[in-house]
Amino acid sequence: MGDARQTPGLTVQLRPAKSLAARLEGDLVVDEAANCLVVRKAGRHIDVAWPPGFSVAVRDGSIVLIDSSGQMVAELGDTVVLGGGHVSPSAAHATSCTGSERVFAASSVHLLSA
Repeated sequence: MGDARQTPGLTVQLRPAKSLAARLEGDLVVDEAANCLVVRKAGRHIDVAWPPGFSVAVRDGSIVLIDSSGQMVAELGDTVVLGGGHVSPSAAHATSCTGSERVFAASSVHLLSA
């Protein structure tokens, strides 16, 4: 398509999440209302507090998630598996990009293999 993609926002932890043992699997999508990168599971958008140093960028026309070392972790539409847990943004040491009262504080992020 001819439209330029605007880089979405991202909720990022200032300090790493600890002692969280939940699992979240879903698709990496943009919450259009908030222009924020989130995970969609069962039709619901879940605001993820990504690990410290994570960012989002547009590479080769695709929106991608970048880890703290600058490596691409996943791109829009990919299925990701996160370790962590649901907490308040303040407990995740983050400010919610979507304004959610709960975020999934991710301690690990993996691309689901096909």
